[in-house]
Amino acid sequence: MVSNRMTTAGMAVAATAGLLLAGCGVTNSGSAGGGTGGPFYEGEQITLIVPFDAGGASDVYSRMLAGHLSEHLEGRPQIVIENVPGGAQKDGINRFERTEHNGLNLAMSSGGLIAATKFDKEGIQFDLAAYEPLMAFGGTMVIFGSTQAGITSLEDLRTSTNPIFYGGLEFNASEAVRTFALQEMGLPAFEPLMGYDGGGAVTAAVLRGELSIGNSTSSHYIENVKQLENDGSVVPLMTQGYVVGGEVVRDPAFPDLPTMPEAYRMLTGKEPTGIAWDTYEALTAAQTNLLRTYWVHGDAPEEAKVALREAVAKLVADEDFTAESTRLLHVDSPPQIGDEVKASTSSIVELDQQQVTWLEDYMARTRA
Repeated sequence: MVSNRMTTAGMAVAATAGLLLAGCGVTNSGSAGGGTGGPFYEGEQITLIVPFDAGGASDVYSRMLAGHLSEHLEGRPQIVIENVPGGAQKDGINRFERTEHNGLNLAMSSGGLIAATKFDKEGIQFDLAAYEPLMAFGGTMVIFGSTQAGITSLEDLRTSTNPIFYGGLEFNASEAVRTFALQEMGLPAFEPLMGYDGGGAVTAAVLRGELSIGNSTSSHYIENVKQLENDGSVVPLMTQGYVVGGEVVRDPAFPDLPTMPEAYRMLTGKEPTGIAWDTYEALTAAQTNLLRTYWVHGDAPEEAKVALREAVAKLVADEDFTAESTRLLHVDSPPQIGDEVKASTSSIVELDQQQVTWLEDYMARTRA
C-alpha cells in the first residue's frame, strides 16, 4: 500500500522535527516495529524518501516499487513516499540521515549522488558507508553519432577529417570518465561541450550536426532516440556498459553495441589498463549499476533489515513487478541485491584516494 505526504505544511513540520531530533542526538531511538510480538512491520508505516519531484521518472518508479515491496514485507506495512527534491539529491539524503534509524525509514538515490560523495561533498551531511543498500536497478548510457555530422559508424570517429564535438549536461565525475574514454580513442580534434539542458537538448544538437556525438540513458534512448535511429538521423556507437564481477560488460538491452573499453580496443589496438581505466570502471559501477538504489540505515534493528532483505529477494523474483519495472524503464534492467549491490556501492564508497586524485586532476585539466 502506497500513499503520499508531499505537502508544503507537512514538509515544513517534517523538516523541523528532523532538525530537532538531530540536534538532540536522536537518530536511532524511539518506537520501532515488532512491538506486538508479531512480524516487525505489522501495523507499521514506512517512509520512503525520494530526492526528486513528485511525478518524475524516479518518483513514479519508486511508487510502483513501494506498492510491490509492501506486498512482500511480512505484516504488509503502508509505505509513504516523501519527496524531498533539491541540492542535487543531497537535501533528500540529508533528510534521511536525520530520520530515526529504526527501520521505518528508507531512501532512494541515483548513481550521480553516490559519485558526488567523493567528488562534490559540499552540503553532504551523511555517510553512505553507514547505510545498507537493499537493491539497485541499473541503466547504462548510450553514445550515439550524428549522421548530419558525417558519423555513420564507430570507425568514422577515428577517420573523420572534422573535429569531433561531444555533448553532455554537466561536467561532473560521471561525465568525466566518459569524456576521458572518448579522448583516449584518438578522435581528431576532440572537444567536449557541456551545459546542455537535458537529454532532449543533447539529442536536438546531434540532429542539427552541432554535436558529432551525444549520450543518452538507455531508457531515454529507447523511448525517444530509437525512432531517430530508424529514420537514419543518428547511429548508436557504444555504451558505457555495466560492471559485473569486476569487469565492464555489454548492456543486455544493446547486446550488439561494444562498451567504451571495447571501442577503445577496436580503435587503438590497445588494452584499457591503468589507474584511469580502473577509475572508469568504478564510476561506471556507480553510474550505471546504481541508477536507482534503495537504502536502509545500517544501524537499523537487525530484525527490520532481515525482513527487508527477505522481501527484496521476493520482489525481484515477482514477475508482475518485473513486467511493470520493464514497462517504466523501457529496458529489462537486471536488479542487484545482496552481495552484488554491496560490491557496486563499495566500488565508489571505497574508491582509492589515488583514483580520486587522478579524476579530480583530470577534471581540472579538462575544464581549464
